Amino acid sequence: MNFRRIKKYLAKLRQWPVHPQWLIFYQAKTRYREIGTQTKGTVLDIGCADQYMKKYLSPQQSYFSLDYYQTAVRWYQTRPQVYADAQALPITSNSIDTVLLLDVLEHLPRPDDCMAEIARILKPKGQLILQVPFLYPLHDEPLDFHRWTQYGLQHLAQRHGLQLKAQSAWGHPLETAGLLYNIALSKTLLNWIKRKNILSLLGILLPIVVILVNLSCYILARFSPADSMMPYAYRLILEKVSQPEANASF
Repeated sequence: MNFRRIKKYLAKLRQWPVHPQWLIFYQAKTRYREIGTQTKGTVLDIGCADQYMKKYLSPQQSYFSLDYYQTAVRWYQTRPQVYADAQALPITSNSIDTVLLLDVLEHLPRPDDCMAEIARILKPKGQLILQVPFLYPLHDEPLDFHRWTQYGLQHLAQRHGLQLKAQSAWGHPLETAGLLYNIALSKTLLNWIKRKNILSLLGILLPIVVILVNLSCYILARFSPADSMMPYAYRLILEKVSQPEANASF
C-alpha cells in the first residue's frame, strides 16, 4: 500500500470533519490571513515549505523564502529561494522587518542559535512571528527535538532581546483531546494495515468515528469556557527591542 499517496489524498480533505486533524485545519486559512495582516516590510520566511504564506502577504511587501536543504529537497520536494540552516543565516544584520518561523523551531537542535540569528538580522523594532506545536505527536523524525510552553518561549525570546507583543494558545482541551485521539486511532489503524492484522478491517468505521469525535469536540468546546490548559499550539509575536541579556542562564 502506498502510504504517501494516502497522505496526499487525505490532505485534500483537511477542511472536512472526516480528516483526523480537522480540528487544526478548519481554521488554517483564517490564521494564515491573520499572520498576513501582522507582517510588515521585508519578510523572511524561515522553513517556508511550499511558500504558502506568500499569497497572504501584501503585494507591496518583499518576500524571501528559506529552507533547510534536506527538508526541502529530500523530504518535501520544494524549492525555496535560499537553502540554509536557520541556526546560521546567510543574511545581513539589521536588514529584515519581519521573520516568519512557523512550526520550525521544534525541529532545530540548537534553538538558541536560531533565536540569536533572528535577533541579529531583524531591524530595530523588527518582529518575529513564531509558531510551534505543544501537545502534538512526533513528526518529521528524527528532526523533532522540542516542545515549549508559552512561558518557556517567552524566556527563550527574552534571552535574545525579543519582547512579547502578543500571543495565542490554540485548542480548547476538548479539541486537543479529540485531535490526539483521532491521530492515535489513525496511526494504530495504519500499523494494523502494515502488519496485515485482521483488526485492520475496523478501518471501515474510522471515518464515522473521526467525524463524531471532531464534531462533538468542536460543538462542546463552543459551549465551554475558554481554557488554555492543554493547547495543541502557540503563536507569539515578538519585537526586537534590546541587546540580548548578557548574563542570561542557558
